[in-house]
Amino acid sequence: MLQVEGITVCVQVVKNKLAPAAMKKAELGIKFGRGFCQESEVFDLACEHELIMKDEGNYFIEGEPFTSREAAEQFLAKNKRICDKLVMDMKRLYL
Repeated sequence: MLQVEGITVCVQVVKNKLAPAAMKKAELGIKFGRGFCQESEVFDLACEHELIMKDEGNYFIEGEPFTSREAAEQFLAKNKRICDKLVMDMKRLYL
């Protein structure tokens, strides 16, 4: 039996008279019972900054291979220490 754990929401911010940016879109993951899915945001940004390596559909986090995005996100959810380390590494990139 398939159980729904959350949803993905696409949000569009419309420009107002004072905002300098045009319309922007963002996708947010929401897990039922937990709220916003931090792991998916960390995963997306870490892939973008090449802190998580991607090779032919496989993802490598701390040398550990994952065959799917969902498996990698579950790994980050279970291993908060590694997730926090990726967040700190990304913060260092912006400072």
